[in-house]
Formats: sequence, structure tokens, C-alpha cells
Amino acid sequence: MRPETLTRIERQLRSEAHRDGIAHFVVGVAVFRDRKLLVVRRVPDDYHGGMYELPGGGVESGETFAECVARELFEETGLRVRRITDFLGGIDYATRTKARVRKYSFVVDVEPGEVALEPGEHDAFAWIDADALERLPMAPDMREAVSALVADSH
Repeated sequence: MRPETLTRIERQLRSEAHRDGIAHFVVGVAVFRDRKLLVVRRVPDDYHGGMYELPGGGVESGETFAECVARELFEETGLRVRRITDFLGGIDYATRTKARVRKYSFVVDVEPGEVALEPGEHDAFAWIDADALERLPMAPDMREAVSALVADSH
């Protein structure tokens, strides 16, 4: 996806969120390798501890969505984004500290390399397909999002 396309999409998404009264954003990052999707498991004592999810996290003040995608993926997995290839849409949810957060998910191509987890956040990772998805603990909204991704990867 071209940088100007990402900029246009982000401008529109921020405008819609502002209209809806949402000021907090999170990104999810979908990485495929050999037609399998990368998921990471939250450490046991964290919110949704023991659950698998896409890598990602909160957009910082002054940060673009694309910058956040690259930063969060690198911080959580050690993988470097080569380029964002697709925008998957957004969902709204509540956290322990925020009433409404909007999460946007993106598909990326990454540089070659091995996954190196950030130990304080995640303690395991897996490359999954649709069959493996059923065996992993996952929050219902995350399972729905990941299920759509692995179904599309066949």
C-alpha cells in the first residue's frame, strides 16, 4: 500500500472516530509466513492473560497508524515491517481504563527474521492456520477476527 494511500485512510478513520467521540486507538498487526498467521500469547498475570492475539498495541500521541504498526510489531516480536499491504477494518471495545477504544488492523510484509518476544507482554507465539485456531485460547472478538484472516489465507 502506498504511503499516500495510508495517509488518506488514516485521515478518514480519525475523522470518523472523532465524529463518534473516540480518541483512543489501538492497532493489530497480521503477519503471514508460509500461509500461516502469527499470534502471540499474553503473559498470565495480564489482562486477557493466557489468551492468544495479534501483535499490536496503543497508538501514541503524535504517532501515525503506520508508525505504530511498525513500532508495536518490532517491540512485541522483533520483526521489522517491510510494508503495510492491507487495511482490515476496525472494531470498538472497552478496556479496564478506557470506555471506548477503536482498534484498526493491518496486514504487513516483514523483513526476514525470527520472532523474539518481549518477555513482559507475551510468553509464547504460534504460526497458525484455520485448523490450529480451534486449539488456542482466545477472546471471542479476537477469535472472530483471526478466524476471518486464516480462512482468507487458504
